[in-house]
Amino acid sequence: MTISNEIAVGMETVELEPLREDKKKIFEDIVKYLEDNQRGYIKVPTGWGKTFLSKHIMKKYYDEGKLVLFLVSKNNPLLSQTYYDRKKDRPLFPNSALLSSEQKVDRKELAETLRVFGQRKDKGFVLFASLQTILGKQSSEIKNLIIELADLTIVDEIHNFINNRGNDFLNELGERTKILGMTATPFQGVVGNVKFVDEIAGDMREVYAKTLPECILDNELAPLKYTIAESSQDIFEIFDFEKGLDELDKQDLFLDCSTPDRLKKVIRRTQLAKDVYDSMIKDKHAKTLVFCAPVRKRVYGVGAEEEEINAFHAKLTSSVFNGEISVPESEKDSDPVLPLNFENYTPEGEFRDTVFISSELPKNEQNAILAAFREIGKPPYVLCTVGMLIEGFDFPGLEALVLLRPTLSMRLFEQQVGRVTRLSTVSGKQQGNVFEISDSIDSLYQRFGEGVFSGEKVDQVQMLQPEIRLEELFSEGDAARAIEEGKIEIKKVELGPQGKGKGKRKRVQEIPVRLPPTSIRAKYFSRLLALTEEKDIGAFEREKRELMRATLRFRVRELRDAEELAELAGNINKLKREAYEDHRLGDVSRQHKPKVFGEVEWLLKLQALNSLKYNGRHLSMPEKNRILKTLGFEPDFRKIDNLRLKCLKLGSAQKTIPELVKVLGFVSRLSSSETYQFLDKKKKEHWKREFLPAVYWGFCFIDDSPELKELFESTEWDRRVKNIIRQK
Repeated sequence: MTISNEIAVGMETVELEPLREDKKKIFEDIVKYLEDNQRGYIKVPTGWGKTFLSKHIMKKYYDEGKLVLFLVSKNNPLLSQTYYDRKKDRPLFPNSALLSSEQKVDRKELAETLRVFGQRKDKGFVLFASLQTILGKQSSEIKNLIIELADLTIVDEIHNFINNRGNDFLNELGERTKILGMTATPFQGVVGNVKFVDEIAGDMREVYAKTLPECILDNELAPLKYTIAESSQDIFEIFDFEKGLDELDKQDLFLDCSTPDRLKKVIRRTQLAKDVYDSMIKDKHAKTLVFCAPVRKRVYGVGAEEEEINAFHAKLTSSVFNGEISVPESEKDSDPVLPLNFENYTPEGEFRDTVFISSELPKNEQNAILAAFREIGKPPYVLCTVGMLIEGFDFPGLEALVLLRPTLSMRLFEQQVGRVTRLSTVSGKQQGNVFEISDSIDSLYQRFGEGVFSGEKVDQVQMLQPEIRLEELFSEGDAARAIEEGKIEIKKVELGPQGKGKGKRKRVQEIPVRLPPTSIRAKYFSRLLALTEEKDIGAFEREKRELMRATLRFRVRELRDAEELAELAGNINKLKREAYEDHRLGDVSRQHKPKVFGEVEWLLKLQALNSLKYNGRHLSMPEKNRILKTLGFEPDFRKIDNLRLKCLKLGSAQKTIPELVKVLGFVSRLSSSETYQFLDKKKKEHWKREFLPAVYWGFCFIDDSPELKELFESTEWDRRVKNIIRQK
């Protein structure tokens, strides 16, 4: 298949830059897939060029005289950017239309155009639209015509179409309409409530995927340096936990600025970001984006009674970066004095070095800020925002990102990081830089104790650790090689006393961060063990599930990881022995508690062996054997599969893989929505206690059994089981 760069349409042409050879192959594979299938999606990092690839796919269908719909969930800059040919200041496709709330289009005229297309089909047509406009009352006729006539629908950010009105619309499209989704993050939601793109329909499949590390290694995206600065402040005293751990069910935490002390802490935390920026960004003209945190309550000393300040933290951060707010050194200092008005402009009417953008600003002012921010070498150099610009903001010249908002959503996190990984030939950018301010989360375990076992709270709490999110971000692809080659750097930074003289930077000490973060995971896993050990009633079902879930998150990359896991396994074994002699326990607890520790101990060892087998290609045979010996096994890697089966036999109620297959088939039938809703409470508890743990064991043997592989990859499993599988 050849790809031409210019094909005549009347007197006009559709001009696209040619695809690179590797993307030509991807293009051909996608086209071939759509010939035989109705739905599919591609998963590639932000900045890879999925929109450019989609233009070539649209062009193929357009040249064949077909109707193409390019769809986004809501209005964003990408919609008009894809519609227009910037170089020629005209629509990219001569026969096309843009339908959005910002674009005044005669709906009746557009409907008539589509009707004529359906009758004649002498040339192609491309409609660029947002879902909200298509589903609007004024567009009902257009919607019906699209459902009837569309040959191809390309959905950008298709993760926004999961289990909602967008999902319903895609399923209204007839069999003639091919659907191609594009996403960097094929899921939605926070830990414990994650929905995936393949839930849109039973025949939705991944067509092509490439990971962030792979793109960086192939020089398709910029090298990345991620720097963590610990604020040493208690997260409980910075953010609002009025609703306890239920606050973790949202994608963001909210700052609490309602008292003088709270506001001081927020200002000091924000000043730390400024200190890191001043100390580590050499070129102060480099463009930097700051993602700030939302604020739920009234801010102390600002605004009228009970008045909430829109995008307050973005405004506060811009003032801190501009040096307009004095930072209190301690709680004993006088209350902070904030500006009466937060300004983006100097007295001369120019943009300040740091500005904020928020939805309350007039649209023309927002556009002016973004246009000025895109100009290299001119202010503003730092742009602060809360929720804007996370998706659809394409600015390759962006060199640095500051994260002041802890997030519970991996999708949101990946989208944020993706802002700085685009390559730029204009700015001279050598790498993308991310600086995250993190806080101590130890108090959450101390304050909520056993409550962390409720739902998925264990995983949610740990997601507040940057290292945990980074491990998730780099869990696919050859991140280890990218790190070894210096194309991905992960550091912690400590700022020392400031040097003498005005304008001197603070002394910076950078400490490499290891992935996987085994010591961090072991630390919090030990907390869960301690909470379990202290409890002396019940059958420990909930504790067992959470411990098993946490167990499958460990990875062994080097001997040090194995040493830490061996120590952890030894501690679990000790707790198991002590539980047998624990006189506090009643008969039920005495029966179950030692078994819980025993199963967790062997599942932990199995997970270490699995990691060594499937992710240990970089290790030599002597290194693998040393790791086996450290874990307490015979130091002979050739026997790795026998050792894995030994763990299953000693730890699980199912002693063989065929037994696992049988039990998990039963779990599959019981967990379906049609069946589970009819189980009484007693049977549901029995299901959770006796059968659900087999999911964790079964996951470890997917590649050993075609039956297990087919089961775990099937779309029939209910979401309660899918979340266990996919959030392993």
